[in-house]
Amino acid sequence: MRKTWLFLSMLFFLCASNTWSSDVLAKKTLNRWVDPVIMEGRLAGDVIGSPLSNIRLYSFRDGSFKPILFQIDEMTEDGDWILPDGPTPNKELSNGKLDTWDKIVFMADDSGDRVSKDAWVSGYNKGVEIEITDPLTKEKAWCYLLSFASSVPAKSSQPDYIHYDYATETFTSDYWGAEYIITDAGLHTTWYKKHWTPKSSGGNGENYIDRAKCRVTFKALFGTVPIRLNEEQLESDVLAYRVGPVRLNKRSEQYARIPGGFKALRVVADCMYYRNAVTVPLAINAPFNMNVFLSSAVIRFGTDHSEGAIGSMLYNSCNPKGALIDGKMGEAEKNWNPEFDKWRLLTGDFGTFMTRTILTPEIKENVTISMGLIDDVNQALPPEAYPGSIGFLWQDWDISKAHKGKYYMFIEFYFLPNYKSGDEVQYINYMDNVVKVRTGNQEGDSQALLLSNLGKKYKSIRIKKKK
Repeated sequence: MRKTWLFLSMLFFLCASNTWSSDVLAKKTLNRWVDPVIMEGRLAGDVIGSPLSNIRLYSFRDGSFKPILFQIDEMTEDGDWILPDGPTPNKELSNGKLDTWDKIVFMADDSGDRVSKDAWVSGYNKGVEIEITDPLTKEKAWCYLLSFASSVPAKSSQPDYIHYDYATETFTSDYWGAEYIITDAGLHTTWYKKHWTPKSSGGNGENYIDRAKCRVTFKALFGTVPIRLNEEQLESDVLAYRVGPVRLNKRSEQYARIPGGFKALRVVADCMYYRNAVTVPLAINAPFNMNVFLSSAVIRFGTDHSEGAIGSMLYNSCNPKGALIDGKMGEAEKNWNPEFDKWRLLTGDFGTFMTRTILTPEIKENVTISMGLIDDVNQALPPEAYPGSIGFLWQDWDISKAHKGKYYMFIEFYFLPNYKSGDEVQYINYMDNVVKVRTGNQEGDSQALLLSNLGKKYKSIRIKKKK
């Protein structure tokens, strides 16, 4: 009897294994874990038109289907974001359905194996298989977008990747945390005053930021009227936002007000915050040829650090040997290559913080950029929370000859957990070699806002006036 039971048990196990293996058509090989996948709604096939509340995203991992974190960011037909929260929301434009112009967002890391259609989750009425491919290695992974007419399954029980508190301008994830400045007048600025890396991601949980500094010097009327502004004097406020389980979309505007009441260099930023990255595509509006009113115009910006960054190392693509950040100007700082870089990275006990600035040809043709490094605790550059300059890697943008028009650029912030040399490549690939997306006979790029189409995304932005 015992032998019969063992035989039947083994037979059942083998049958189950064979059934499972026959369902799996291909194993996941994709190693891209940093990347969000931003899929155009047009690729969703039969799922297009389904109520958003009835749609789920699954991947097949460890022998079973699992719901994964995702969100559908609604857009208008002419390409504007629908942002339901904040001072000037436009949620009335939502139709509650998946349209071809909407964006489906999830993390590439959550994808899984490819399986036959017979193995898809039961009860769905429409569905599409999504294939994700690394363009460099051709490695692949899959997930499944399904809609349900009734008895809609539960969403993923996994905690959201990003959290945002508008009241305090605080952001948290497993990889980073930040707090932005709210002025005495109640303006929610785009300037951060605290950053920290959790211990679970290789940091110590302590603030390593003094602040993001933006110091503007204009000279008007043939140089007789100097105008100096800092980040606290630049008008800046959150307009609207939407926070989902995978990313936060937040729209802000910022501008310098110059004599005569004009708004100069008005910037509209639709920032996207992920668990390990922040994408800041900027549309900068120059309302006139700068040399008409200004004899000189230079913007200096960069990140200054707190004492928590002392003992860390700072590198960039033009200075691969780096500099020790100790609050003293050494040879490495004095001889810092001023060439505009492709990336920069600070790493130490606090964690690892990496940034990039990606420019379009129009900016390169109209703006002269140089860089430098100040690491001197005795060189104060107020306003600041921590006196002195600690690892302040600055950029000077001379915009004196910029012509009237719109200019487009990216500023990228990355948070690298438990960093080791070479990890920065994954983050560079996130923008430079975006993953490919295929459904059936349709394909496209993950819409991380590619450099080739940067600018097109902002032609339709409409900012409602506050009531």
